[in-house]
Amino acid sequence: MDESHVALVAALRQLPEAQRQALVLHHIADLPVQQVAAEVGVPEGTIKARLSRGRAALAELLADDAGLAGGGVSHA
Repeated sequence: MDESHVALVAALRQLPEAQRQALVLHHIADLPVQQVAAEVGVPEGTIKARLSRGRAALAELLADDAGLAGGGVSHA
């Protein structure tokens, strides 16, 4: 397993379960939003919100991780 995969899994573990579930089903299992909503039993708008919030949180976690490793990009 490479470092980026390990960092992604570690960051996913820090997200709330609902966001993690939406991200994994949509981006990793490649299910459309409609199918993720049906699978989880919530409205599509809820899945879209979870995906949006989850992606933002994941980006921040991964950016923080990269910054700690010395490879971060300045967001000035």
